[in-house]
Amino acid sequence: MRLLFSSWLLLAVSFGCLSSAQAQDVTPTDETLSAGVRMETPLTFNQWVCPKQPGLLVGRVILPSGNNQITGVSNAMIALRGQSGEVVHAQANEMGEFAIENVGAGVYSMTAQADGVYACSAMHVLDASKVEGADFPSKVELAAANVDWTVLKSALIRYMSPLKNQPAASLPITGFRKLAQRVVSNQYSQVQRVDGGLTGLVLAAGTWKNELVPAGMMNVFIVRNEEVLARSLTDNQGLFRVENLPAGNYGIMAVGAAGVGFAGFELVEDGFAANSPANGLRFDGANLGSDQEHLVGLASSLLQAPSPMLSMQVAPSPDGIQFDDTEDDGVILLDEGLVESAPVGYGDPLGVSGGGYGGGGGYGGGGGGGFGGGGIGALAGVAGIAGIIAATSDDDDDNQTIIVPPPASPSSL
Repeated sequence: MRLLFSSWLLLAVSFGCLSSAQAQDVTPTDETLSAGVRMETPLTFNQWVCPKQPGLLVGRVILPSGNNQITGVSNAMIALRGQSGEVVHAQANEMGEFAIENVGAGVYSMTAQADGVYACSAMHVLDASKVEGADFPSKVELAAANVDWTVLKSALIRYMSPLKNQPAASLPITGFRKLAQRVVSNQYSQVQRVDGGLTGLVLAAGTWKNELVPAGMMNVFIVRNEEVLARSLTDNQGLFRVENLPAGNYGIMAVGAAGVGFAGFELVEDGFAANSPANGLRFDGANLGSDQEHLVGLASSLLQAPSPMLSMQVAPSPDGIQFDDTEDDGVILLDEGLVESAPVGYGDPLGVSGGGYGGGGGYGGGGGGGFGGGGIGALAGVAGIAGIIAATSDDDDDNQTIIVPPPASPSSL
C-alpha cells in the first residue's frame, strides 16, 4: 500500500480538529527581535545564494566526511519548493552537481535524497541587480547527512506542528552588505566543539524587518544513521546546547512550528580542525624535494577557524512525503501512547515565552535515544517535508484513517 501524505490536507484537517486557541501564531514581533541573538556568528550552512545567471540555480549536494573534507552525493534527487507551493525537481550527476532553471528570487524549501542520505534546508535565492554589490555565493552547497529514513519519519510524525499561523518568509529589500556578513561563511559545515559539546542557534527562514528571526521552542536532534545521539529544545532566543558530544560527523534535525531543517556537519575539536593551523594556511599534497629543504607539489588554501556555534535557518512551507508500506486495514495509529502527558514546549514558537536554560529542555539539552515507537514504513521518495495527515491505498478503495498524536517536546519523554 502506498501512503501519500500532503501538507495541504494537513491544513484542511487541522482546522477541523483544533480550536482557534490551539493555533500557533509564529508571527515575529519587535519583542521577539529584541530578545533574539544578534551575534555575528555566520550561518553554518550555505543558505543564501546570488546566481551569476538570473533564473539558473546551480550547485551540488555534499556530504561532510571529516578532516575538513566533503564529497559529492551522486545522483541525489532534489526538490525545490516555492512559497506558492510549486515544486521543481532535479537530479544531481555523479559528482553531486545539479542545475535548476527558471528559479526566481525568493525563499524556498530545498531537499535532497539519495540512498541513506538526506538534506532539508531553507534556500534564499537573491537577484544580483538588487544586492547592492554585497558578496554572496553564486552556487548552492547543500549539506546532507547519513540518516535512516525511519528516524526522519518518526520525528516529523511526533514533532511537526499540525497547525501554524506563519507569515510567508521574505527576502530583505535593503541592507544586503550587513546581511552578507551575517549569513555568509568561509568555513561551511564545520563547527567548533566548545566545552565538550555543541552550542547552536536555530532561525526561521527569511528575514523580518531586515533581521534574522530566532526560532524558539524547536526540537533539535543530533543523529547518525539510525541512531539519535542527543536531543535538545531551543529557548526563546533560538539557542540550544548539547553536552558531551565528541568530535565527528553528524546530522542535525530541527523541527517545530517554524519549519524543518536537516543537515550534515563536522564537529571539530576545541581550537580548530585536526592538522590545520587556526586562521592560517592548510597545506595539501606537499613533499620534500631532492634538496630535503623545500616543499614541492604544494597546494594550499586559506582557512578560517570554524564558528563555535552551529547556526541554521529551517525550511518553511512543508510539502509532501511519500512512504511505501503495507498496513492492516482500519485505523492507523502513529506512535500511539508515546505522549504520556500534556505536550510541553510548543507555546509561542517565535515569542519570548517558554524555553529557558533549565534542565530537560531549552538551553541544556536532553540525552540521546530514539523517538520511540514504530513508524509506518520506509521512506520511498521525498518531494519535500510535511506533517502526516491522510493515507490512500493503491491496492483497494478503502480509506484509512490516521490519528496523529499532539506535538511533544523531547523533555516530556
